Amino acid sequence: MTTTATRPATTGRPKKPRDWRWLRLVVPPAAVLLLVLVGMLVYQAGEPSDDDPAFLSPTSRAGIGSADLAERVRRAGVEVAVERKSSDALVAASAGNATLLITTPQLMQKYYLRMLKVLPSSTRVVIVEPNASAIVDGLLPMRGTSRNYIAKTAAPGCSYAPAAKAGTAAVVRTRYGSLDEDLGREVARCYADSLVVYERAAVTVTVVGSADVFRNDRIGEHGNAALATGLLTAAPRLIWLDLHRREPPPGITNDPALAGAPGAPPSLRPVDPSNSADPADRDFPQPGRRATGNQPTGQAGSKNEDPKPPQEPPNPLWSAFPPWTYVATALVVLGVVALAVAMARRLGAPVVEPLPVVVRSSETAIGRGRLYQRAKARAESLQVLRDAAVVRLIRLLRLAPDVERPVLVAAVAASSAWPPPAVEHTLFGPPPDTDDELVNAALRLEQLVNAVTTEQPGTQPAPAAPFEGEPR
Repeated sequence: MTTTATRPATTGRPKKPRDWRWLRLVVPPAAVLLLVLVGMLVYQAGEPSDDDPAFLSPTSRAGIGSADLAERVRRAGVEVAVERKSSDALVAASAGNATLLITTPQLMQKYYLRMLKVLPSSTRVVIVEPNASAIVDGLLPMRGTSRNYIAKTAAPGCSYAPAAKAGTAAVVRTRYGSLDEDLGREVARCYADSLVVYERAAVTVTVVGSADVFRNDRIGEHGNAALATGLLTAAPRLIWLDLHRREPPPGITNDPALAGAPGAPPSLRPVDPSNSADPADRDFPQPGRRATGNQPTGQAGSKNEDPKPPQEPPNPLWSAFPPWTYVATALVVLGVVALAVAMARRLGAPVVEPLPVVVRSSETAIGRGRLYQRAKARAESLQVLRDAAVVRLIRLLRLAPDVERPVLVAAVAASSAWPPPAVEHTLFGPPPDTDDELVNAALRLEQLVNAVTTEQPGTQPAPAAPFEGEPR
């Protein structure tokens, strides 16, 4: 009789393989969500930042700079004056007969952005792609915005002179809604709502929905150069606000030493309460006085000012992502929930229902066996028989339910007079590869159970067929 190495001690019933079916519900939605997030990160990484010193700077030769445009404007006979502060740009623009270019309205302090309305009629203002926050804080008259991934080309579709002369241009990125008539009067609307010209008070403002027409790496495409040059050469001076950081609120001063300084726009001057001809403006709440509108109070620099300076509204995290991101995430979550409900097993306890017909147990066994046979589930079929045999042998030999495999094999071998390797192979051997091997394994299993049930020690019935490692 030969012996085989004893396997590590395990329980009598082999563990079932782990069920990985849940991965079918988790992996596809997770892969889609991961792809969306990676795409968003790659997209955001390629987008220029407003606080980048090279972004639309008239002195930068980088792809996102605007040195090429500045040279074109100079060749057209226009003087280019670069300002680094909004207050300096407004003071220069208030002299009139100039064009004020605002490349980063998102970084401009909201009170400065509101001061555009006090500029003279001979000053034109060009604002590059203001977002929803800048529109609301700066009291720009547009109602709502929508933004594309990239700038698209379109025909002007209007009679506005700079647009009609330029023709097709890559302006269609941010589209602007209708105008609030209380804040501005629309003059022209071009390029599928991406270029809007309006008047507020005496000043004319042009809002351009894409920065691509001003960039060095895009200005040579389509009619971008003609459009950008036409917008910035309507006056003999161009005041270029090259701003790349957020600014504090404007201050008010009564210092007599500054009497010789250039005149400031009217809204920067302190309001004289005794002068009825110079009433307070609700767009610029004055220090020491309660605002008449819903705007915050206080500006720095006066003795009667409020102790608390105006606070900028917080920039929540959700505003850093485009609106479609949240819609896509919600749809993915709903899809996962719907898929889980569709593929999940029924909930609650089984409901007892009377059978429409009585089916004999033999027919049930035959039908189940045919299902196993059709699925070629030889290993599963034999495992069902082995599990039933192990449970029966444990009960016959009065062993503990969690008996270890070596103890079970030794007890069965002693009771059946089978050699331990034969018992080990019969109860825990490898799965069969063919139908004949399955039949032989089932016969050996039946013989082993019968040997324990009926045979006395000392007798040794032969297995139905020899196996590898068993004496022949």
